[in-house]
Amino acid sequence: MPESFMQESTTSATQSTQHIDRVIEIMKDGLLTLDEHGNIITANDAVRVILGVASIETIQGKKFTEMSIGGEEVENIAACLTLQQDFRDKRISYIHPSGQIRIMLCSLLHSRDEAGKILSRFVLLHDLTPEESASKKLSEYTRKLEKKNNELDQFAYIISHDLKAPLRAISNLAGWLEEDLGPSLSGDNKNNLQLLRNRVVRMESLINGVLEYSKIGRTQIEQEQVDVYALLKEVEEMLAPPAAITFRIIEPIPVVTAPRTMLLQVFANLISNAIKYNDKPEGLIQVYCTTQDQYHEFVVEDNGPGIPAEFHETIFVIFHTLQSRDKFESTGIGLTIVKRILEENGGRIWVESEPGKGSKFKFLWPRQN
Repeated sequence: MPESFMQESTTSATQSTQHIDRVIEIMKDGLLTLDEHGNIITANDAVRVILGVASIETIQGKKFTEMSIGGEEVENIAACLTLQQDFRDKRISYIHPSGQIRIMLCSLLHSRDEAGKILSRFVLLHDLTPEESASKKLSEYTRKLEKKNNELDQFAYIISHDLKAPLRAISNLAGWLEEDLGPSLSGDNKNNLQLLRNRVVRMESLINGVLEYSKIGRTQIEQEQVDVYALLKEVEEMLAPPAAITFRIIEPIPVVTAPRTMLLQVFANLISNAIKYNDKPEGLIQVYCTTQDQYHEFVVEDNGPGIPAEFHETIFVIFHTLQSRDKFESTGIGLTIVKRILEENGGRIWVESEPGKGSKFKFLWPRQN
């Protein structure tokens, strides 16, 4: 065999061995080799970190079963060593020099030649302590979150009952005043009483909107097959667009997997806005859909006043409205609820619009939800 080939083979083998040694050294799990008596021969640096020893040299030559491992676990490992049996992911406890009890997964593997003779014994150690600690923290956070959710539910109940009652009383009082004073009321006073009632209605709508917003993502709603065409016809019947507005559904419209009430809420908000803000003598609202690989892209298009580019993001911010609330009764929550529903279900929403050219509200709904 040529000498150059021998040199190349030796160099390649050396490089391969160095590479393996490097991989073993940077492993996060501990790797030890034992002799036939269970004494530690070598260990990587992860063993030093996991066992909390000053250096690998301090544990070389010691029995692995003497490394502060729990009693029954020591006996089981010792028996496997004696019987030359492998085991995987045995859960053991280890008393760290700091006094902390650490939990590890321990595996014992015997390497044998073709005749079955044992060449070496390997022990793998995986420290579960960080994972156990993270799991405990997660459980604690979950417990606290459940507590906060319960408190939020109670708060929502208080808002819906204790705040709405005085609002209704104010509305009733305004009505009684108008009835009692009758003809003696001036035009301005009648307008003021009507304004008062409108403000009460808006405040009640705000309360309902905030409650709806707080529920999204906190309640589990069953997914079902939703015929979106039928859903849109239901929305049309519910909103009853005025005669001056044409509402058109352009087929094909798919059947999707979704929480039906939430999807209805999305369409109802978008279509009611298109009706409310339309400024044309002959309004037109169209809904259509295109299907992509992972999403259905729905579009609610209108020929209304349009939205300047600088407001394309802010209209989805809670309590934000483009029109004066005295001109249009609006809470500024509807689009925020739509955005959150879509994001909670793996979709998103955006608007394409220019002043005077109408608007296209587009949203993605996952084909598999």
